[in-house]
Amino acid sequence: MSRRLLPRSLRPLPAVLPLALLLAACGDHDVTQAASAASGSADTPNRAELVEQLASTLQACSYDGRPELLDPATLTGAAPADCRSMVEQVMGFTGLPQNFVVTEGPVANAAAVILFDEQKIPQRVIAFNRNFLGEVRAATNDNPWAPVSIMAHEIGHHLSGHTITGTGSQPPIELEADKFSGFVLQRMGASLADARSAMTSLGADHVTATHPARNDRLAAIGDGWMEACSQAGRADCQGGTGTGTAPPQAPPATRNVAVRLPTPSAQTIPFKYGRFVVDETGRLDPELLKTLESALYALAQKQGIELALLVVDDLHGMSVQDYAWAMLRQLRIGKLDLGNGGIFVVAPNQGTSAVAYAPGVAKQLEFGDPPKQFDSWIADVWQRDCQDADGCGIFTRSLLNIVESQVRVLTSSGRTFQIRFNNIQEILDFTAARQAERTAGRPWDDARDQTIGSLVRFSATVKDLQPAPAQFKVNEAIVKDDRWRAITVETEDGNEVTLYMQPQTEQLMPGGRLESGKRYTFVGELTTAGQFHSGAGVQQGNAQLWLFSYDPLQ
Repeated sequence: MSRRLLPRSLRPLPAVLPLALLLAACGDHDVTQAASAASGSADTPNRAELVEQLASTLQACSYDGRPELLDPATLTGAAPADCRSMVEQVMGFTGLPQNFVVTEGPVANAAAVILFDEQKIPQRVIAFNRNFLGEVRAATNDNPWAPVSIMAHEIGHHLSGHTITGTGSQPPIELEADKFSGFVLQRMGASLADARSAMTSLGADHVTATHPARNDRLAAIGDGWMEACSQAGRADCQGGTGTGTAPPQAPPATRNVAVRLPTPSAQTIPFKYGRFVVDETGRLDPELLKTLESALYALAQKQGIELALLVVDDLHGMSVQDYAWAMLRQLRIGKLDLGNGGIFVVAPNQGTSAVAYAPGVAKQLEFGDPPKQFDSWIADVWQRDCQDADGCGIFTRSLLNIVESQVRVLTSSGRTFQIRFNNIQEILDFTAARQAERTAGRPWDDARDQTIGSLVRFSATVKDLQPAPAQFKVNEAIVKDDRWRAITVETEDGNEVTLYMQPQTEQLMPGGRLESGKRYTFVGELTTAGQFHSGAGVQQGNAQLWLFSYDPLQ
């Protein structure tokens, strides 16, 4: 894996020596050399200061649930070549771009880690024990699939956008990562028994605060394996057989297979799906669909925004809008923590369509109306041009144009989803400092002064789930049409914050509904830092954010 293959948001910067080495673990030597040079700077913190600065931001999810108490300064080694090769193998079968880097660290086997770089931007990392491969294979009677399944599990955490709070993890997201592991291993050719081998040998047989019991995790792996088998159109899925005795180096050439989507259900464990375009009808032109798939992959790779088009045969008795929201959750479109996913559902045989946008995308696409255009395509094109033996053919193009118009809106914005602030007080201090500079005569500098639109990750306790509109606290214009509801929370340092949440967001969150008096980690987009100009001068009210996600803190 070379550094140039990493998304720009994950490329390391060399200001902090151990962290730069970590993020350069699979990268070019120039970064390591730059980091070494930086170590001589008088401003470079010493080891103790690094631990103090970074330890509280380091959160890990171990495969078997053992707590990982990691010293960030120890995550400095390049991952072994065989581990990096395995990452590349697994990623080749996911259908998704990579959003993490890989390093060696003193973990039990492998762990998904989130930490902040020197610009305080969270980075996703997978850390390996150097003896990982040998120990896992020894524990599983030399099964070559066992370490691959652990790798796929940790990759699943990062691709799904699991925040991984300070508690380490949560049972619901562990099951999501297990299901993803089973899904990917079936694609790679593993039998069901092989996909489960690592969990059978290493999983704990009891429930913990962070991890489910082994039987539940084995069931989740099996669900993912069966989903991939069914998607591939195999008739012998119940036998649990694989197509290979060892992990392949690269996926085979793709072939056109009629793909069936899973039945949407609130009780089904979500998992990260590996397609951006699905045509259950089989009537759209496959070559044109590949072009759209490539465009949506590029959007995810460059800007972290994930959109999916589902052309479906069956809404399973649901309204098309409910179906769209259910599939946004079930297929985990977008990163869970950043709310940067959207789904287009076209049900031509039912003559209807819908969109469901996670909150990060909803704010960018709020002025479009794709369902109106989809419905027009169904009425004018589907009935007239898609019913013969050749299907829609070139008339597929006019359907895809609707999706591509939304892609252009997102691409033209250049928006990437990165955390800028890590607590509310940081925003207030930053805003006050910039205000003081401008009062002293410095002109406004948009690049320097603008905070609106910044992403924020912070912890707070829910104060009021139904606050009434109030000046400087809750904007009545936002909540009056019920597209967004207001919630007030309070940080540990006493700052009250207003969050605006889409009603459907709660059904996407593994942590369930928000509860008054409970503490959470929140991620949102800043809409105001709370400084309001009035006849009495500038008054400080609530900082206000569009809420993207939350995780309960135990």
